[in-house]
Amino acid sequence: MSSNLTNLEWLKEDPFFKKHFPFKTLEEHLKLDSDDVDQYVENAIRHATSNSPQFMNNNGTGTKLQFEHMDTHNHLITKVRIPKRVHPENIWIQLNRTQLKINGLNDDQSQIITLPTPINPDQSKATFKQGSLQVKMPKISTGRFKDVHIRYL
Repeated sequence: MSSNLTNLEWLKEDPFFKKHFPFKTLEEHLKLDSDDVDQYVENAIRHATSNSPQFMNNNGTGTKLQFEHMDTHNHLITKVRIPKRVHPENIWIQLNRTQLKINGLNDDQSQIITLPTPINPDQSKATFKQGSLQVKMPKISTGRFKDVHIRYL
C-alpha cells in the first residue's frame, strides 16, 4: 500500500491481492443520520422501560395488574399493585416453579404472572401492605455438579 493513503483509505484495498473490495466503503457504512440514531435510542429506551413495571392481562379480559420483578442473588421478589376496588382479604395466590397465580380479583377472575426464573413455591412468603402484594420466593439453585459413574462395555 502506498504511504499517501488517508487514514481510512487503506481499508478499501485488499492487502493480499492489492485490489479494491467489491462492497461499499467503510465511510459509507459509518455515515449515519443523527435523527435515525436518536429515534433508535428513544425506541430502545421506550421498549426497555415499558417492561418495568409490566402490564399483563389475563386472556385479554379482566383486571390488568401492574407488577414488577426484583431479582436478587437468592430470591425473586414480585410486587403486584392490587387495585383499590379489590378487597385485599378476598385475594389468594398460588405458585408453581414458573408462575404466580393471583385469585379473587373482581368477578372471581384470576391472573397468571410468568416468573423470569424458577422458584421454590414451598418456601415462599407473601405480604400485603398499602395496596401492594409482595411475594418473596427463593430461587431454585442450579446445584452442584455430581459425579456420574461411567459403565464401560
